[in-house]
Amino acid sequence: MVMKKLLKNPISMVGLVILLMFVLVAIFAPWIAPTPERYKDDPYRIPRYGWKTNPTPPSKEHPMGLTQGQYDIFYGLVWGTRTAFKVGLIVTSISCLTGIVIGSVSAYIGGRFDEILMRFVDIFMSFPFLVAAIVLTTILGRGLDKIMLAMILFRWTGYARLIRGNVLQVKEDEYIMAARAGGVSHAWILVRHVLPNTIFPVLIQASMNMGSIVVSAATLSFLGLGAPEGYADWGQMISFSRNWLLGSPGNPLEYWYTVVYPGLAIVLFVLSWNLIGDAFRDIMDPKIQA
Repeated sequence: MVMKKLLKNPISMVGLVILLMFVLVAIFAPWIAPTPERYKDDPYRIPRYGWKTNPTPPSKEHPMGLTQGQYDIFYGLVWGTRTAFKVGLIVTSISCLTGIVIGSVSAYIGGRFDEILMRFVDIFMSFPFLVAAIVLTTILGRGLDKIMLAMILFRWTGYARLIRGNVLQVKEDEYIMAARAGGVSHAWILVRHVLPNTIFPVLIQASMNMGSIVVSAATLSFLGLGAPEGYADWGQMISFSRNWLLGSPGNPLEYWYTVVYPGLAIVLFVLSWNLIGDAFRDIMDPKIQA
């Protein structure tokens, strides 16, 4: 039912088409950008074709050009699609599940337990996310796994707050009270009756956060705290262009390809998830439907 509505919504269709394009690129990455023999042990390592500092313009052999250090941009973008999905899906699923469990249990139990747990949530939410992630990745060390851990630790609180507010609204409804009076266990009430009526706003938020998570990971990689040098990651591809954004004297667009291609990939990826999330919200929100 929801999928039919999504397919009929022109906004969501645009998002689905763009997202499908990225899914196909991620699935067929080994055929779209074959891994050279010397990199077979680590296909996420971007092939390097020299040591020259200046980027190399697009050519027949390298359709999107080479970055500083002569890393292949096309290969980095194709395999970076897999990196984007891996970071986005892992961080979103774990942080969303954590937030749902903590927020729903806290709201359902209520009382002093809810107050103490929410103060704990407030402590996490008081830290600026990007600053906290930078500090944590600096302590733990460089790597995508460290980035994902940092984002999970500071992303679940938003989901917990959102689901808590929804559960507080419905836990005193008549059908919940009837289930309690009938001797139904609290765990079953929460799973069977409360969550199905409160979880949709959280899922909508999760779909819209997919893009922002990828942007956050790209930001940390750009700052040198994410993927190791030479790893297929969009943020790192842009970091390779930081010294060439202004081009050369008299030709400010000389190295445009070093930032336009990875930047466009990030923009389209984020746009696809935002469009799907907006359409999903319009379909599932009863207030909007009314």
